Amino acid sequence: MFRWPILLLTLGLTATTTASAETPAAGERVVTYTPADWPTALPGDLIVPAGAAPPGGRPAVVVLHGGAWHKGDRSHSRSMARRLADSGFVAMAIDYRLVPDAIYPAQVLDVQQAVRWLRANAATLAIDPTRIALWGSSAGAHLAVLAASLSPGDRLFDPEARVQAVVGGGTPTDFRDGGGGNGSLARFLGERWHEGSTVFIEASPIAHVSADDPPVFLFHGDADRTVPVSQATAYRDALTAAGVPNTLVQVPDGGHALGAAGKPVIEQGIAFLQQRLARNPAAESRSPAAP
Repeated sequence: MFRWPILLLTLGLTATTTASAETPAAGERVVTYTPADWPTALPGDLIVPAGAAPPGGRPAVVVLHGGAWHKGDRSHSRSMARRLADSGFVAMAIDYRLVPDAIYPAQVLDVQQAVRWLRANAATLAIDPTRIALWGSSAGAHLAVLAASLSPGDRLFDPEARVQAVVGGGTPTDFRDGGGGNGSLARFLGERWHEGSTVFIEASPIAHVSADDPPVFLFHGDADRTVPVSQATAYRDALTAAGVPNTLVQVPDGGHALGAAGKPVIEQGIAFLQQRLARNPAAESRSPAAP
């Protein structure tokens, strides 16, 4: 059963300076990552590491805040984006549409658009478009893992929005039993659960696990009373059965908001991305670039 309070796992910092998205200089700037015909203009805090980019460009990460799909904004994930930029990633903490103004699948489409925006601007920002990942907390982790798990044949699959790795903290992964009748979940999905509900199934990352999923890193407090750790262990087991590389780190006595106890596992998540998004020139010489 899900309880869904605010569900924010990262601390927000003060607003960053604003500059043109077309300026390739290092630093922080606010960009609009949605096209003109999107239902609403959505901003992201783009953070580019200082110094020259390596040959082939840097890896990039889209960072998603929590908030039970109806609260929060990118300020709550900005510190995580800065930490990733300090580790050599181009990072973008984004706002996405919230309930009640928009319901599922709007939020997934926003995440996919953020990935497409990074790829479209890869040359300007010195990003390697074949090395993009998602990082999310709580409800943001759900969106990250769901978007990463979509494959050809899934209704929401977008080949231009595929990612090469994903990290999720306190991740809800399975709504197929209705999520305990939780009201926030029902509002997000636009209906109350009933047996065989297609939207509850489609919004469950565990329902999309397949061998072509990207590597997954999960971290979860083993005393989480908001999103039970069983959500993470079941997802890990499904990934393992499908042959998908994955890691689950359970934080002893950790709740949903891990606080200081979460710092070591954050470093592990960054190390995971550094490993999984490392360039492999030998493989690149044998294979065409990913979209």
